[in-house]
Amino acid sequence: MKKLIASVLAASLVAAPLAFASGTIDDAKRAIQIGSDYGISHFHSIELEDDRNDDGSMEIEGWVDGEWFVELDVSSDGTIKKEERRKRTDGPWGLSAAEVSDYIDASMNQGMSRIEEISINAKGDIEVEGDNADGYELEIDFRNGSLEPTKIDKDGRK
Repeated sequence: MKKLIASVLAASLVAAPLAFASGTIDDAKRAIQIGSDYGISHFHSIELEDDRNDDGSMEIEGWVDGEWFVELDVSSDGTIKKEERRKRTDGPWGLSAAEVSDYIDASMNQGMSRIEEISINAKGDIEVEGDNADGYELEIDFRNGSLEPTKIDKDGRK
């Protein structure tokens, strides 16, 4: 019985790193397209769920029609599972679809092969989180308007 418990525990520890969310570069680009097709003009964040453990879903946040902030939960087939809209008066800000794509490409140039999340804050700080091909976590920071990283953090393997 102890061997069985030890085996199950060991197997779960081996599988645990796979529980972190991330998606392929193509998934990230597809999220941009889905958000654009929906009408998002200014993206705040895109978060990808790992299709190995989840259904490959994604969360997309941004501005629609200049006054509505929207949060979308989208399934892997592009179907919107949940939509939340809030009317805001602070005006649209964020990244265009082309800019999001450019920062994803700039992150790939720094060795990122899987994307977990890309986000921008009101100050114009952009953060791209993901993994490189060797399984190391990467966090790459940019400043809006520049595709040169301001900081690159490489953590241990997942």
